[in-house]
Amino acid sequence: MPIAKINNIDCYYEVHGEGKPLMLIGGLASDSQTWSLILNRLKHCFKVIVFDNRGVGRTKDKGAPFDIPAMVKDAIMLLDHLGVENSDILGHSMGGYIAQEIAITNPARVSRLILASTASSTSDRNKKLFQELANVYADDASYEAFLREFLPWIFTPKYLKDNMDDLIQFLLAYQYRQSPEDFRRQADACIKFDSVGRIGEIRSNTMILSGEKDILIPEEETDFLSSSIENAEVKYLPNTAHSLPVESPKEFAGEICA
Repeated sequence: MPIAKINNIDCYYEVHGEGKPLMLIGGLASDSQTWSLILNRLKHCFKVIVFDNRGVGRTKDKGAPFDIPAMVKDAIMLLDHLGVENSDILGHSMGGYIAQEIAITNPARVSRLILASTASSTSDRNKKLFQELANVYADDASYEAFLREFLPWIFTPKYLKDNMDDLIQFLLAYQYRQSPEDFRRQADACIKFDSVGRIGEIRSNTMILSGEKDILIPEEETDFLSSSIENAEVKYLPNTAHSLPVESPKEFAGEICA
């Protein structure tokens, strides 16, 4: 099991394929398995680096509070560990916060920036939502209730009509389930993030991908992000909500490889 001892954590990572590096950074409550439906396509286009953020999956840390800049340092140190000087950086949701911050503070490390289902800050509505979700997920016994509250925010009703029961059963049985304490730590990091006053500093070629039916990050937040970044290109995936790599993996991967 590949582990990088970096920034006072044991960071789990995987590398797939050959070619130009592409680092994938997951969102709130998402580990490296989030990308499983698109890896086979992407590894034919890139050398794909996936990893578990602190507070999720197989990455281990000391359980202290953290923020987005700490997670940026994790990502940069993982690139150093792998000997990668610069990379395409794709961040989804919370991962988009991390990716923005990398592009602002470490621009030489970014060949191309891809921001998926993300914003320049956490809206007041979403701050309250994340706090409420953290309160729902108080212990292992409340995990299913948490999933039933959380999943409708990230998938379309049509997708959940066809997949809700199977998805819940998979997540309930998942070996590397995020703990309630770790969900709250990641949620707190999201709540504190704000790049509004600095987003215009990004100079990387930037692609912004959003689900046409994303209710967590509505269109006006995507529009603000795109209007604030010079040379940003925006594409909307039809009939898709927040979880692009799961709900529309073929279309999502196609945009990345194009």
